[in-house]
Amino acid sequence: MELLVVPLQPRFEQLLREQLRRLSTTMTREQLVQLRLEQLYDWERVEDPVTRRFFRASTLAWTREELKALVEATVREYLPEQEREEVH
Repeated sequence: MELLVVPLQPRFEQLLREQLRRLSTTMTREQLVQLRLEQLYDWERVEDPVTRRFFRASTLAWTREELKALVEATVREYLPEQEREEVH
């Protein structure tokens, strides 16, 4: 299965990069992926209605394995190269 990481708007891309960079200092790559999956499946707690709908739709449309592959691809795409090397 080939995955496409959908480009984000620059503002959201920057937020994601900052969050991943910050988390990568204390978490392994697998922990990052697990955290992102937990956030997707905990969509009811998301305050932003657009994000909540996206998270909910994602968890209904894809299997857990597909979502994990998507999150892994996203981490690879948005975590800067030097940060990737630091992730355990």
